[in-house]
Amino acid sequence: IFFKIGGKMKVLLFTHSQDIDGMGCAILARKAFGDYTLVPTKTFDITKNVEKYIKSKEIYNYDKIFVTDLCIKEPILKFISNDDILKNKLLVLDHHKTEIEEGNNKYDFVNIIVEKDGKKVSGTSLFYDYLIEKNFLQRSNILDELVEWTRQYDVWDWEKNNNTKARYLHILFEVLGYEKYLDIINYKVDNSDSIVFNNFEQEVIDKFNKESKKDIFNILKDMKCINLHIVDNDFKVGFVKCPYKYRNDMNKFIKENNINNIDAVGMIMTDINTVSYRQVKDVDVSLVAKYFGGKGHRGAGSNLQENEKFKSIIKSIY
Repeated sequence: IFFKIGGKMKVLLFTHSQDIDGMGCAILARKAFGDYTLVPTKTFDITKNVEKYIKSKEIYNYDKIFVTDLCIKEPILKFISNDDILKNKLLVLDHHKTEIEEGNNKYDFVNIIVEKDGKKVSGTSLFYDYLIEKNFLQRSNILDELVEWTRQYDVWDWEKNNNTKARYLHILFEVLGYEKYLDIINYKVDNSDSIVFNNFEQEVIDKFNKESKKDIFNILKDMKCINLHIVDNDFKVGFVKCPYKYRNDMNKFIKENNINNIDAVGMIMTDINTVSYRQVKDVDVSLVAKYFGGKGHRGAGSNLQENEKFKSIIKSIY
C-alpha cells in the first residue's frame, strides 16, 4: 500500500546518529528521495524510537521505512511481522554480528550482513547497494568515494589501506556534529566529482589531531585494569574515562605503548551514557559488550553504563 503526496514517495529513515556510517545513510537517502524524514537515533534507542512512531500511527503515513546501521529488538520486531502493512514497508539494513547471534534476522524485512564478496560491509555500503539495485539512486564517483571511505572507517579497513581521508570524515563529524556534517557532505555530493577538504575543514582536522594526542596521553594515565572471564575467553580490559570523540583513537595510542598489556580498552564516556570497547590485541570485544548487555563487532562494541552487571564491576575499580 502506497500513500503518495504530489507523486513523490514518502520516506522515513531511522539511522545511527553517532557516527559517519549512520549519517552516510542519511546522505544517500536525500540523494535518492529528495525530501525525506530523518530520525537520528542513538545506538540503544532504536526500538523505542520506532515504537513511538507505531503508537502514534504516524509510521503508517510513509511509503517506505528504513532502519539503517541499527536493528530493532523484540517485541517490536514481532509486532511488525504481524502487521501486513508495516512488514511490507519497512526494511532493516544492519551489519552488527551480535544482532545475528540474538536471532533478530529471522524476519524477512530484517537484513543483517557482516561481509559481502569477502569484504566487511557497513550500513552505508548496504544501503547504497540496495538503492542502486532498486533504481532509487544512480552510482557516481563521489558517492562511490563517500561510501567506500565510510565503510573503510567503520570496519577499520582504513588503517590497513592507510586511508587517512576516511578518518578525516570522522573527525569533521566528531568536531562539527551530525547536522553540520550533513550540510558539508551534502554540498560536496551535489557540487563535486570527488571529496576534497577545504581550508576550514583541514584546519578542523589538524586541530583535532594536535589536541587528541595531548588529551589521550593524559587520559591513559588513569587507566584501571580488570580481568574478565567470558564464554571461555579471558580478557584484560583497561578502563578509562574519556569523551566520545576519542573512542576510535584510544586503542591506536595504546598499541604503540601497551604498558599494561591489555587485550582491549573500555572507554566510559563522560558525555554520553555508554561504554565503548576497542581491540588492542586480536580479541572479540563484542563478547565483552554482550556480557554487559550491549552489542557490536569483533573489533568494536558498546553497552549502556547503567547496566547492573557493568555498574557492579566498575564500582570495584573506581
